[in-house]
Amino acid sequence: MKGKIKLFTDSAADLPQIYQKRYDIDLVPLSVIFGEEEFKDGVTLSHADFWARLETSKDLPSTNQANPNDFVEAFGPYIDRGYTILYIGLSSKLSGTLQSAVLAKDLLGTDQVKVFDSRSASIGETLLLIRAGEMIRDGFDLDEILKQLEQDRKESFAYFTIDSLTHLVKGGRLTKTQGIVGSMLNVKPILQVTAEGTIEVAEKVRSTKKALLTMVSKAKERNIDLSKKRVAIVHTWGAETVPELRALVERELAPGEIVEGLIGPTIGTHAGPGGIALFF
Repeated sequence: MKGKIKLFTDSAADLPQIYQKRYDIDLVPLSVIFGEEEFKDGVTLSHADFWARLETSKDLPSTNQANPNDFVEAFGPYIDRGYTILYIGLSSKLSGTLQSAVLAKDLLGTDQVKVFDSRSASIGETLLLIRAGEMIRDGFDLDEILKQLEQDRKESFAYFTIDSLTHLVKGGRLTKTQGIVGSMLNVKPILQVTAEGTIEVAEKVRSTKKALLTMVSKAKERNIDLSKKRVAIVHTWGAETVPELRALVERELAPGEIVEGLIGPTIGTHAGPGGIALFF
């Protein structure tokens, strides 16, 4: 499928500005709700403002998925100009946002929109966006890009650790039972994004240092040669272990490139402060 391709994602991708500008990627924001106030992630609420507000808020915030009209308004102008839209979105198992994009395609009555489920979140979406951006730049057509994205998704992994499971349980991304088990005995939970795009507790360790070592060890067990590939390290506010994890990744995994980013309001609402993740 030839023609002009326009990349889209959602605010859950935690897309660093350098890549957003390099590959001309547009974002459709999810909403973050503090009490009676609703904000658009990255539009009316910056990363810094979100984390400052979270620190002083009595109640945990919640999120709202992007609705179909948000996507219609975002996609419409590009469709009118003859573009094909490639939207790489937050896992459909974690949010209804992807389904909103599908509904928007139906409302627009067009075949010029392709919705791709990342089956991931945060910087996991970003890694797929970078791949797609490179391939668009190099002149690949949409079918070739989708084939590569499917292969990357099949090989992808994500492990992360957070200070508390409270946010994930409250947001419905983990069951109360998983949260209780993960919080018992003051353990440090290691969670993974599964191949289906869900989140589950993968292991429980006793310290942050052990958590970092375990995440890298689990990545190493996959036996993937990363020397010509990129991995990503992303963290929430208050995570002080980024340099330590980066050094471990460089020594043990030796990837071709390391992408780093700060988790924003959409994912930060569910992860809370003090979290750090490793994505490939």
